Amino acid sequence: MLATESPSPVVEVRDHRGRSYRVGECPEDLIGCSRTWMLAFAWIAMACIGVLQYGFGVALTALHVTGGGNLTGALWVLALWVVFQAGAAAPTAVLSHRFALSPSRAVPAGAALCAAGPLTVALTDDFMLAVLGYSVLSGIGAGVVYATCTATVAKWYPEKRAARVGLVTGAIGCGAVPFIALFATILTPDNRTAVFLAVGVVMLVVVAQAGALLQNPPEGWWPQHIDPRQWAIDKTLNRSLSNNVTPIRQYSPSEAVRTPAFLVMYLIMVVAAAASLLTVVYVPILAIHQGFSLALAAVAVGLLAVVNGTGRSIAGRLSDRLGRRQTLTAALLVQGCAQLGLVYSASGALPVAFAGFAALSGLAGGAFYPLIASLVADYFGEPSAARNFGAVYSAKLFGGLVGIGLPALVVASQHLPLAFLVASAVSVMAAVLTRLLHRPGLPVVGLPR
Repeated sequence: MLATESPSPVVEVRDHRGRSYRVGECPEDLIGCSRTWMLAFAWIAMACIGVLQYGFGVALTALHVTGGGNLTGALWVLALWVVFQAGAAAPTAVLSHRFALSPSRAVPAGAALCAAGPLTVALTDDFMLAVLGYSVLSGIGAGVVYATCTATVAKWYPEKRAARVGLVTGAIGCGAVPFIALFATILTPDNRTAVFLAVGVVMLVVVAQAGALLQNPPEGWWPQHIDPRQWAIDKTLNRSLSNNVTPIRQYSPSEAVRTPAFLVMYLIMVVAAAASLLTVVYVPILAIHQGFSLALAAVAVGLLAVVNGTGRSIAGRLSDRLGRRQTLTAALLVQGCAQLGLVYSASGALPVAFAGFAALSGLAGGAFYPLIASLVADYFGEPSAARNFGAVYSAKLFGGLVGIGLPALVVASQHLPLAFLVASAVSVMAAVLTRLLHRPGLPVVGLPR
């Protein structure tokens, strides 16, 4: 009788900075499958909720073109959706940590809340009910799904965090593309109820099923094929060490929020989110105002969403090689230039250039989310990275009010291009702000007198 091979012993090791790692367990022993499946399930769940943000502008434009309607009120519904989506991220991270809330419970609950958005829009024209169903319930649900999926992927890929978190957050843009095409092709006031009911049902079923299969690894888990002690110091093994910093110590959320680095990250997130959301929502409206067709508007938003999604993973990989702060600076500069290009191509009636600048804006506008998430871990440490990023991510709620709500006040006039010019300028200002990012915990050294 052959002896069965015993599993590798589980040991706890510490690196030179005192961080502990749980080593010795492979994913197959823990969950019965590769960790790639956890990435896939999280990607599917995130892809299915992307329509709530990226498809809204095209759906609204299609309904307005075919049947008219109040754009300003509808845009404020989305602005408030962003407020609740971003506002739910930090509490989700805190509750998951404090009560050990599993992703297999959190994501299905979030799926039910997300589905309330399209179902409400399908069944009522009442503004207050739309705010309750779409903005509040669906926004909270999207925040729960977003925070849970990104945290789960980050835990399974501690050595590839930037690229994998970028990949799973990028699913939001990629998953919205089929819905964008659907809205641009067939959506009218007459079939609105049927279309949005179908969207809500698909979202509920797919997100809940994918979320029910998600599992977290044990606290501090590390893949057994890499020595975490070598990973922490060896620049040939961990190439991100050459151009990125490591935390001086581990910061809790209450400690992180008191640092200058947190304040700078928060301001950058407000500005970057406002400029990015402006582009996502108002590109189709700007296209129609400037005389382009609905088809061209949908193509521009579709390209924006695809590049936004795929670009996040690319940005994560580049930041490992070039440095996160440097990559963030470049992304914000590109976003500012792309928004200036959108105004130029729209005023000059250049449809191909307009679609190209929309894609370029999407590339830059999605990159800063995984970059800031990685900077949070680099500056404040990994044990509380999900909660610390949730606190920074809450800045997106102000970005939603500024980037979606304020332009809604001028959408009926001819001043929408001015909003893009302002966004271009503040994106460049945010790029300058990145120079103020410094790792917390370093002693302040004064010049000799």
